[in-house]
Amino acid sequence: MFRPVIRSVASKRLFSMTPARNNIVSELYIQQIKAFKPIAISAKELESAVKAFQLPAKATIPSSELPTEALSEYESSEVETETVSASGSSIAAEEDWFVFEEEHEEHH
Repeated sequence: MFRPVIRSVASKRLFSMTPARNNIVSELYIQQIKAFKPIAISAKELESAVKAFQLPAKATIPSSELPTEALSEYESSEVETETVSASGSSIAAEEDWFVFEEEHEEHH
């Protein structure tokens, strides 16, 4: 029924031979992986490598460098505020902040 020649030709076509490519980097990498020998770590070495967790100390209230009289005077002082007119603009201050003097250059 079937010709044996056709089968042998078809089987030859299924398998193709590719030339082996040498890759120096991958060969060195595989060589180093094969040469690696892991060293067992003792329990004492593991304990020395890891620091035990400790909760931080509670925070202390800083001592006030100001005398209590100065602190009570500051707390009782009045707060300075700026009043706003009905039009929405504030009352002009005595001097303006961020005012830059413009330099005038004379043109020839």
